[in-house]
Parts: sequence; C-alpha cells; structure tokens
Amino acid sequence: SLVSVDVDAREDSFALVVRVYDTTDTASNVRSEAIRTAAEIVEEAGIQVEWRDCTSSSTESFCQDVRSGRDLIVRIMPEVTPNASFRGSALQLRTLPGRSLQLGVAVINPVTLSGEMATIFQEQVRAVARRSGVNDATLLGRAVAHEVGHLLLRAREHSATGIMRGAWSLEELTTDRREDWQFAPTDRERLRRTLI
Repeated sequence: SLVSVDVDAREDSFALVVRVYDTTDTASNVRSEAIRTAAEIVEEAGIQVEWRDCTSSSTESFCQDVRSGRDLIVRIMPEVTPNASFRGSALQLRTLPGRSLQLGVAVINPVTLSGEMATIFQEQVRAVARRSGVNDATLLGRAVAHEVGHLLLRAREHSATGIMRGAWSLEELTTDRREDWQFAPTDRERLRRTLI
C-alpha cells in the first residue's frame, strides 16, 4: 500500500521517495504504523518524502518504477546474521556494559556519499520492544527514521542527541522524551543543506 506524506506539488519541487520492502512476517497494519511513525519524524524535520510500502504490492506501478537518484530503499529483514560485519552505520541498543543489540544499518557509498540502502532487523526490534515495553510499530518506525536519516544526511556519523544517536538505551526508550525521537536542530539544518 502507498503511505504518503503530503508532498509539495509545485513543478519545481522534487519528491524524495522511500521504498519499504519487508521480508518478515510483520503484519501489514504494524508495518503501516511504523511507516507513519518514520514519516512523521522525517516530516517534522522539514523534509517531504513519499513513502511506498512495496512489500506485497511489488507489482504496483509505483514499486516497479525505475529507481531514480532520489529513491531510497529500506529493507526489513528477520534478523542480523551472527558475526555479520557492516561497512555502514549501525544503530545499536545499549544493554549491559560492553554489550549491545544491532537494530539496523545504513550503507553509504564511500565515493559518492549517496545513500544506498538501509536495513532494519525485525527480531532485534521485537526483542527490544518486549524488553522496554515500547510498541513494536513505534520502535520499528523510529529505527527506520534513524536509518533513512543516514541516507538523507549521506553520513555514517551519529549525533550526540536526537533520533540520530548511535546507541539507544533502555532508559531512553522507557523515559520516551519527545526530543530523543526527533532530529536534533543541527541535524535538521544539515538535512536542509544536504537536500538543497
């Protein structure tokens, strides 16, 4: 299904498109809610994006369109493979000292600095949601927004505050402060500069 955030329809505007492909058993209503959560976080930063759920509607024309340079891909995979090594920017949950769970990764082309693709690991997200008491769809959407943030910022680096923190703690998840799940002001400014 197509989950849209209003996109400015002026002829001189461009539309960023995020295509979501879910290879897990996630219910479509959970995935739709997660996409809405991610869309709200990105839109709040002033970035207009069209979100396309291409999971079960891959034959739809909007999922079959040739990918342009403004299209980003998000995969939702069952779980991270043991001992996997990523050359991207990994989002982790801090658990015990020295231990963490990897929720997702964004791959940035080191030459062009363009965002290639983001991957979210659903089993890790579910485990963290159960442990923290956070709604599955909310946590999934926040992880998607974080990884899409890397693709839009064209950077592997993390921020000290906001949604682009490199590690989220159980305390931050349970405290649920609004500013922890938004793009920090400096990241908002970087997004606007990068996308001009």
